[in-house]
Amino acid sequence: MARALALLLLAFSALALIAIACNGEGDFLLDDEPDATGTPPIFERSPQPTPSPTPTAAAAGECGETYTVEAGDSPFSIAEKCGVDVNDLQELNDIDDPTSLRVGQELKLPPQSAGDEE
Repeated sequence: MARALALLLLAFSALALIAIACNGEGDFLLDDEPDATGTPPIFERSPQPTPSPTPTAAAAGECGETYTVEAGDSPFSIAEKCGVDVNDLQELNDIDDPTSLRVGQELKLPPQSAGDEE
């Protein structure tokens, strides 16, 4: 029994010394000052700006008289890029199936749509 009491007293003394060494703050295991090297925790990082998308489409009406089909193009996207009416574009180039365009195909462009001219 005396041995157990002595161990308890020793443990209590050690805890008291640790508390005194920490000035009673109780967070002696935590470093108050961040480490100058390494990457800060995610919650401390400042957000990175999102880059602005680079416009790839030509301004309306700047495609000229013809347009060369690129990967991902559709009659609608071409008409939007070039400022022409999609129906006029399809009619002028005899496009019955909008999915039939081929990369490198040269399309004639109708005059710019009246509502899109600026």
